[in-house]
Amino acid sequence: MYLSSESNSHPPYRPGLDRWSMYKSIWLRHWSEFRKLYPERFAKLYGPLDEEKAEEVHKLIRCGKYQNGFRMHTCPDCGTILVVPFTCKSRLCLSCYRKKIFGWSIHLSYIMNPLLKHCHATFTLPGNVRQRLFERGFDSQLMIKEAARVYWKELLASSGRDREWQVGVVATVHMCGNGLNYNPHVHLIGTRELVNINTGELCNVAFIRYGQIRFAWMDAACRLFRKTGMLSGDEIAQIKERYKNAFHVHFKTITGTDSEVLFRTAEYLAAGYFHNSQILAVDHFRKTVTFRYKSWLDTRTSEKRYTTTTMNIYEFMAKMLYFLPKKHTKMIRYYGIYAHSAGEKLAKIQNAAWKAAIEHSFETIPNKAPTAARGCFPPWCLLISRRRHGTGSGGNARSTRGIFDR
Repeated sequence: MYLSSESNSHPPYRPGLDRWSMYKSIWLRHWSEFRKLYPERFAKLYGPLDEEKAEEVHKLIRCGKYQNGFRMHTCPDCGTILVVPFTCKSRLCLSCYRKKIFGWSIHLSYIMNPLLKHCHATFTLPGNVRQRLFERGFDSQLMIKEAARVYWKELLASSGRDREWQVGVVATVHMCGNGLNYNPHVHLIGTRELVNINTGELCNVAFIRYGQIRFAWMDAACRLFRKTGMLSGDEIAQIKERYKNAFHVHFKTITGTDSEVLFRTAEYLAAGYFHNSQILAVDHFRKTVTFRYKSWLDTRTSEKRYTTTTMNIYEFMAKMLYFLPKKHTKMIRYYGIYAHSAGEKLAKIQNAAWKAAIEHSFETIPNKAPTAARGCFPPWCLLISRRRHGTGSGGNARSTRGIFDR
């Protein structure tokens, strides 16, 4: 993509003023009408359409337009000028949000230590409970810390260790399923090994009581619902009586090379709640959108089953806005050893993503790259690496006692 060039071998450049997609066409053609009918049709079910959400729509509609700003990069040799429009940075824009999450995910090594064993745990809620929480406006973000605490305490109980031993946890909550149905569930990536925060020693937890963790999760979730006023004591008693096998918690061990462990983590955590590729057709005349979603997964064989559904366009738009993460919400949370200096690690990720983008665009390493982008490794990772290979001694790790109790 170039604006002008001294070389005669290149054709004239015509800028693409719009990043077009079927998803974006829905908002371009139906936003005005949708905003008029929203108070009557959807406000009672999905809440008011406030200015914050409206601004996200306006950003999406303007996405990719050069009138909103761009950067020009000139090659000193051939004179080629590369013109890159600014992203809209809207959480509603599937392309830009995906790009932001991808920039975070490809540099997870700044936060996670792939030398440790990890597993992916999904903490779910039964349908009857989900329906009540939806009707009463539950804040699903509160589930993340509860799930992380349950996971940590279960590893402590399984290993017989005390609170000086910590896990590393990266977790997020997804409010809906692939079919845009209300289904809050926590995705958690946690270490299978405990780390002593005082000595740096490792303790491999060979066995996790999967049956027990289901009941621990149900008890923790019910306490949270009672504390926040979502459910009464009688309702909680009825739920525990009905679900005698407790709430489902799915476990899957993450195996592979260091890069594969990081890739799987990003795949589980960084996936948005909807993707452009899911949309199969949009009928603007009938005002319907047809999309495909994963409706079933066999956890043993990884066999997937997909379902195609057709939804009213206005219903689709209302759901997309309802599940939109609130502004300034921290979607990814860090606990235990991964919470140590998390802010500094995230800054390194941002700088490293910038450096990688420059290398990809210009096939050269920037001369004035920020220091943080040149390959730092968190001190606690070095500590664990030394302990794992039998060299060095601990004692440099800062205590994270009580991080799950805050």
